Amino acid sequence: MRSIAPHLEAAEQSLAPGAAAPRTDTRRELSELRQLLIAQARLVQSQQRHIQQLEAAVGQAVVQQTAASTAAQHAAESAAAAAAAAVEHVQRLGEGPLILPPTAEVVSGGRRSSILEDLKEQEARANQMILEAPLHDRRLTGLFDARYHSTAWGATPRDFRVLPKRIFLVRHAESEGNVDNIAYTYLPDPRVPLTARGWQQAMAAGDRLKASMEEANGGKPCKLFFYTSPYLRSRQTYEGLAMAFQPEQVQGVQEEVQLREQDFGNFQDAEGKKREKAERLRFGRFFYRFPNGESGADVYDRMTIFEDHLVRDINAGRFADNTSLVLVTHGLALRIFLMRWFHWTVDQFMSVFNPPNAEPLMLERVPSDWEARQGGPCAWIHTKALYRLSDGSREIIKGCTEEMCQTSWMPRGINPLDPADRILLPGP
Repeated sequence: MRSIAPHLEAAEQSLAPGAAAPRTDTRRELSELRQLLIAQARLVQSQQRHIQQLEAAVGQAVVQQTAASTAAQHAAESAAAAAAAAVEHVQRLGEGPLILPPTAEVVSGGRRSSILEDLKEQEARANQMILEAPLHDRRLTGLFDARYHSTAWGATPRDFRVLPKRIFLVRHAESEGNVDNIAYTYLPDPRVPLTARGWQQAMAAGDRLKASMEEANGGKPCKLFFYTSPYLRSRQTYEGLAMAFQPEQVQGVQEEVQLREQDFGNFQDAEGKKREKAERLRFGRFFYRFPNGESGADVYDRMTIFEDHLVRDINAGRFADNTSLVLVTHGLALRIFLMRWFHWTVDQFMSVFNPPNAEPLMLERVPSDWEARQGGPCAWIHTKALYRLSDGSREIIKGCTEEMCQTSWMPRGINPLDPADRILLPGP
C-alpha cells in the first residue's frame, strides 16, 4: 500500500478543479482504488492480530504445562528426600531399636510402608494437576475447537481412546470389468464379478491385513467391522478378506450404498462411452456428469453424507475395544473418501491415482493413549484430524504427498486475491 499511495496522490493532484467528465470518472476510480487498498490493509492487520492471539495462546499453554510439570517434579523430589531421610535414619540406628520418623512406619505382614503410599499420593496429585490444566478456547485465535462443536457434549467422546486405532480402505480385487471393458455392455455394473485372480488377491489381502494388525497388537487377536459397497465385486472381496479371520473376530458387516462406484450410466455402449470419456477430458474429469450417471462431484456429495454418519458412529464408541474398520469400495470412491476426509482440493484429487486392486490403505490414529485421554492436549481436535494415512499406504497410492495425508487443524493460508490483483497488495 505504501508503494502505491504516492502515485494515487500525484494522480489526484494532477486533476484540476472543474475538469471535464472523464476526469470526474478518473477521480471516482481513484477513490474506489483507495478504498480497496484500505480494505486490504485492514485484512492484513486482522491477520496479524490473529497471529498474535495464536502466539499468545500457545505461549500461555506452554507456561501452564511447564508449571504443572515443575510442580510434579518438586513433589517427586520431596517424596524422594523423605524416603532417603528415613533410610538414612534406619542405617544410623544400626542394631539399636528401630525408631522411624513420623512420616514412615514399618508395617509387618509384607504391607507397604507409608513412605511408598506418600509417593503414590504425590504422583497421583501431580498427574491430576496435569489433567486439570485448563485448555483455552481456541476459537479466539481462529482455530477449530471440538469442545464447542454442536455435538461436543453429546455424541463426541471426551476420551478419544474409544475411537478405533485403524481404518482400512480396500479397493475391490480384480474384476471382469478390469480385464475387459466389454463386460459392462452386457452386465449391469453392480453385477460384475471378480476374476479367479481377483479371488486370490482378496484372500491374500486378508492374510496381509491380519498379519499387520496382529503385529500392531503385539500378537493379540484383533477385531474388525466391515463396511462394503453393494456391488458384487466388493462383496466378493469382503468374503475373501474375511476368510483370514475367525468368525468371532468379525464384529459385523454393513452394506453401504454410498460406497458404490461412480455411476457411468446404465448398460454401457462401447463406442458411445469412448466419445463420452473424450468429452469428459475436454470438460473436466471431476465435474463431467455421464448421461444417466454421475460426476465425481456427485460422488463427493454422497461420500460427505457417508462420512458424516461414520464419524457419528465412531464418536459414539461403536468401534471401541480395539476394533478396526475395513471399508471395501472402488477406486474413484476410495480417492474421494480420502479427498473428503483430508479436505483435498479438486486439483489435489486429480493428482492422485487409484490404488492397485486389493491393496489395503491404513488410516492410523495419531495421538498416543496418553494424548488421547480425557482432558488431554488433543481434546479440542476434530475426530478426522486424529487420523493420518500411514507412510506405507502413501507409497501405495501414487500422487499423494505427505501434506495431503492428514487433516490440518490450522487455518489454511489461501490468498483470496486473484494473481491479476496482486497490484493491490502492500509494497515491501
